[in-house]
Amino acid sequence: MKVTKKMTRKGFTLVELLVVIAIIAVLAGLATPAILKTRKKADQSQTINNARQIGMALTSFSDLYDSYPSEETGLQLEEEGAEVPGGDDANSLLAQLIIAGQTDSEEIFFAKGVKNTRKGDGNTSTPDDILKERENGFGYVMLADSQALSSSYGTSSTPLLVAPLKSGGPNPIFDENPYSGEYVYLRNDSSVTTDILSRDGEGRALLRGRGGLFDTGSKSVWGDDEPDVRSPKGLD
Repeated sequence: MKVTKKMTRKGFTLVELLVVIAIIAVLAGLATPAILKTRKKADQSQTINNARQIGMALTSFSDLYDSYPSEETGLQLEEEGAEVPGGDDANSLLAQLIIAGQTDSEEIFFAKGVKNTRKGDGNTSTPDDILKERENGFGYVMLADSQALSSSYGTSSTPLLVAPLKSGGPNPIFDENPYSGEYVYLRNDSSVTTDILSRDGEGRALLRGRGGLFDTGSKSVWGDDEPDVRSPKGLD
């Protein structure tokens, strides 16, 4: 008598495979925003830490030259025998911190997550090598007449550095993407804080309860002065 074996089905059917793929896609879609938000928060934290280190260098620089970097302090450095890069962008001005020996690291000027920026390569052999294009991600705050701020200017909350920028000037435009609609700024007391951007995502940063961070007037940190944010080189 011939015995037949019952055939056992192995594997998934096409329908079952499609269902599994659909479930995986849904789960991935749900997880991606959370993962992206976590990554942006980590990038922001690193930028905050770097801003603190720049703040310490700025304070030491101001103690030596009675102001933060400017064209005038550049001339003082040249009188001391140093070579200073030309230019009035944030990179050229902040390079004075390295030239004056207040920091020996280009990496602290890296704002992680900010478009078109990268870590410095550590090459500071010539003035033009220091903070080359895209090696700084912070906007540097001065006054409209190219006058530098100092540790004695304004209030403790006067901003010295900001990120992430799309453009500089008296009313800088911020990029809402790197830090989920927030921005980072270094204050004149060397502390670093974050705040939210205006609803359009490209407007001036909002200082809670006090209007725009770069608004002028009697109730602002600027009074009658006009701020001017110098953009990082290679921002555009």
